[in-house]
Amino acid sequence: MQAIAQSGLIRPGDRVLCALSGGADSVCLTHALCALREQMALTVAAAHFSHGLRPEAAEAERALCQTLCDRLGIPLFCGEGDTPALAGQEGISAEEAARRLRYDFLTRQAERWQADAIATGHNLEDNAETVLINLIRGTGRAGLEGIPPRRERLIRPLLGVSRREIERYDEKNGLPYATDPTNLGENNTRALLRSKVFPLLRQINPRAAEHISAAASDLREESGEGRARAQALVLGAERTEAGVGVAVGALTALPREAAAQVLQQLQREAGGKMLSRRQIEAVFALCEGDSPSASCDLTGSRAYRRYDTLMFSAQKPAQPPREATLTAPGAVDFGAWTVTAGEGDFPITVRTRREGDAISTPGGHKTLKKWMIEQKIPKEERGGIPIVCRGNQIIAVGDLWPKGQNGARNRIQCRRKKI
Repeated sequence: MQAIAQSGLIRPGDRVLCALSGGADSVCLTHALCALREQMALTVAAAHFSHGLRPEAAEAERALCQTLCDRLGIPLFCGEGDTPALAGQEGISAEEAARRLRYDFLTRQAERWQADAIATGHNLEDNAETVLINLIRGTGRAGLEGIPPRRERLIRPLLGVSRREIERYDEKNGLPYATDPTNLGENNTRALLRSKVFPLLRQINPRAAEHISAAASDLREESGEGRARAQALVLGAERTEAGVGVAVGALTALPREAAAQVLQQLQREAGGKMLSRRQIEAVFALCEGDSPSASCDLTGSRAYRRYDTLMFSAQKPAQPPREATLTAPGAVDFGAWTVTAGEGDFPITVRTRREGDAISTPGGHKTLKKWMIEQKIPKEERGGIPIVCRGNQIIAVGDLWPKGQNGARNRIQCRRKKI
């Protein structure tokens, strides 16, 4: 309890939503937060999420959480999801799918309950395990910093508390908790570290996990200035229907590790998994290369150059918009655009570009492909720009051609939707 009060993560008067799985960590955290209610004028609630991975245990774990919340006199909000289904749809691991579903639920519930903070029960060993996992798979400094104590509203007050201390607290206060058998097996990387690797490390030094976690904390403190610069670049990132991006020059001007932090945040925003060192170096190679449209596939996302901008987007490319026809004045949605036609000759067709398309320019006819390259229209965006035709004649290319004449000459307006 004292560790939570001294963590600096919770302010007097906060409304704290505690992620309560029913395990030893979350039970300890929920009880300790409630014990601090009077001292810190806190308002506490709990949120429990069933992942659909162990349906035979879900009801018992939910009942355990409800019993604890009734004892403490706090509300419990429950949710559930289908982890296997999401993992199959997105082609990701069950662990990653469960994490996404859980945090989506916690974020929604925090909004509804107007929480100032979402508290999770990650502990000292969780942090040490994360550092080793990142190190094994290949990582930069950001991965060696482990689990951050705070990320926006998400806080981890038990990050400096060992699993043994947590279990002693639960025992002392008569707090029953559930044990997830998957945490004790060898079916995933974290469980293997927990059951095999850390027992060996403790033979070398009983405080191995504590020292690994402390080293991660020291790295976080040392890189504070670089992180501030990196965060400023992320906050000013360009966000469009094509993805999220930053200027290549601004990125490469940062210290290497600060730039790597930017890449990790852009990757997270694009819906991808944490980048390995190899992937980080591959993205840096995009930035330092000569190709203005180079790209590379990452885990759950895609990075590509858009001339002087580095973009991150979902790995699955968006399907091109379907061809549409207007037979009278009106409007039609076309992907990220809205095309409006006034009085004029109909029908009008709105479609994607085709091989051999050409337009008139001051220098004569030019293929649409060559014109788009000259205009530095990003390769990734060319397929989504509406090509408006009357018969076989192109009369508009989005809001790009003819410049300033769409409305006057052809009574056509192409506007990008706001996102």
